[in-house]
Amino acid sequence: MRRILIIRGRVRFFFFLTLATQAFGGGLGSHPHLVVADSPGAVRDGVRVTYLGTNGYQFEFKGHALLVDPYFSRVDLLSVALGPRIQPNTSCINDGLRHIATKADAILVTHGHFDHLLDVPAVMAKTRARLIASASSVDLAKRAGASSGDAVKPGDVRRIGPWKIRVLSATHDRLFGKVPFDRTLSQAGLSAEAAYSAEAAAKAGSAKAGPPQRAADWVCGEPLAFLIEVNGQRIYIDSGGTPTQLPPNESGSRQMDLAILGMALPDSRARLHTALERLHPRYILPSHQDNFFRPLSAGFQFGSLTDFPFVERECAQQNRSRLILLDYFKPWALPAAVNPKSQAPHSRRD
Repeated sequence: MRRILIIRGRVRFFFFLTLATQAFGGGLGSHPHLVVADSPGAVRDGVRVTYLGTNGYQFEFKGHALLVDPYFSRVDLLSVALGPRIQPNTSCINDGLRHIATKADAILVTHGHFDHLLDVPAVMAKTRARLIASASSVDLAKRAGASSGDAVKPGDVRRIGPWKIRVLSATHDRLFGKVPFDRTLSQAGLSAEAAYSAEAAAKAGSAKAGPPQRAADWVCGEPLAFLIEVNGQRIYIDSGGTPTQLPPNESGSRQMDLAILGMALPDSRARLHTALERLHPRYILPSHQDNFFRPLSAGFQFGSLTDFPFVERECAQQNRSRLILLDYFKPWALPAAVNPKSQAPHSRRD
């Protein structure tokens, strides 16, 4: 038992050191030519994209809003590594919500880690948004206070307001060869999704689990990516991944207007070249690059593990794509394609 505790202590210590290195990254000031934003007070008719920090985004179109992974609490590093409990920061959430629409059609969640899902129940209550996420993430959100959730799986399609949302398979980057906070139940003969579904819990006769408290309780579950279609434009978004699961192959299809790709860890960068070849995006927005242990009010700071110079070099090879960066809460209107006909929606309904 003592040996197990020592090993766990070492794992936590090295995990702590790895995360702590993120505090030494630079800001956006070194890349002013890549940062895009609308002029203050500008009125745009197209799709507007607002960065909320970490892997959080708001998409707006004609009075409708769609959120992805909204996370404003920015729990500090020590609380994550050593604290017995983490919880949403109401003040930070309210500050963040002042920058976005008061009402949202839906919240899409890529996976169940705290930096993606922790604030979602509170944001749902404030914006009256519908939650769309994997079964495990919906279960976590409900245990944390969400009133409901739409559990989806790869291949599902949702049409909400002007948004058409395709649910896609994804993977999560590894740290020390493993996905952080990834509770597997293979020994019980169940997948993570089945184990977290109410049906599986009922069959097993187990009591409903309590609310998540520690960072490790916010388990990854099944990661998802999304393809969002609106206004004849197509936006792909994920939170990272590995080369074993690539975005959909868009070769010979309509060009992707915007690809938002998580770039937090080496696994994501290893698949970047092939991912861009498959998506053919007009704009590339690398995501999940900031130090998400710092308050949003402290400003954007790259995590040193993200290796943005590598991302720049890889994106430079995509001569039909433009690499961009967004700062917190500064909206940017996605430009219309030069040839709108090539971007028109398919007449066929999925």
